[in-house]
Amino acid sequence: MTDRPVSSSPRLSDTMTRRDLPPQVQLVWHGLNDELNVQHFLASDIVWGECDIHWDPHRDRLVLHHDAITDTDTAALLTLDNLLARMREHGKAAKLDLKGGDELIERTLALVAHYGFGDDQLWFNAYLHRLSASGFRRLAEAHPAAILQAPVDFLGALAFNLPDHLKAILDTLRSWGMNRFSVNFLSEYRPAFYDLLQRWGFEVNLYGVIDLETFLQAVLLLPRSVTADFNFPQWGYYGRGSGEGGRYYTYDDQGSAPSA
Repeated sequence: MTDRPVSSSPRLSDTMTRRDLPPQVQLVWHGLNDELNVQHFLASDIVWGECDIHWDPHRDRLVLHHDAITDTDTAALLTLDNLLARMREHGKAAKLDLKGGDELIERTLALVAHYGFGDDQLWFNAYLHRLSASGFRRLAEAHPAAILQAPVDFLGALAFNLPDHLKAILDTLRSWGMNRFSVNFLSEYRPAFYDLLQRWGFEVNLYGVIDLETFLQAVLLLPRSVTADFNFPQWGYYGRGSGEGGRYYTYDDQGSAPSA
């Protein structure tokens, strides 16, 4: 008698396809900071794309780069101007992470106006230590129906013992115009935090998924949106990631750029 292998529970990525995703969850392609990643995004069926915006300290322009720009040679960096033009041409929607803070606001608003992005095609994101309350209010004033979001993982521990304080802080942020909160899917506080956010009626974006399996786990929680690198070659998506720390995803079976 031969031994039979013990069967394990099937992985979501073995049973679900792109067509199985719940349509009410918005999907966002993260890290449109380099040319090849932009080309893969533009050739995909994903509508929302996110880029990281900084002020170029050497030239009068907004450039795309994940990490802080210090001694970085900016000559080869993509510009926000170029990306928005191409996204508009392809019918895409823009999630703009204002990494450089308040000083980016007016130039960013001028560019999205120039390319004719409507509120339903705009999403602004910024960390609270980079954008001021007046900065968030300015964005909300300019585009009241756009998505305005901040990552709030640092508040997650309050979900356990200080939920009333947590609710008060989130209500304050909402008074600035914020209408969505972003939470790392892999955070140890996420289950309890996410449950409260849903119960209180706040829209939630989940990010920080690392592969197709965790992406599917996040999507099936039915948040309002999920932001991912789309490093899912199983589904024909070859996202490179944001370039954080100079790191990118690479693929043995996809060496050339797609036609976008």
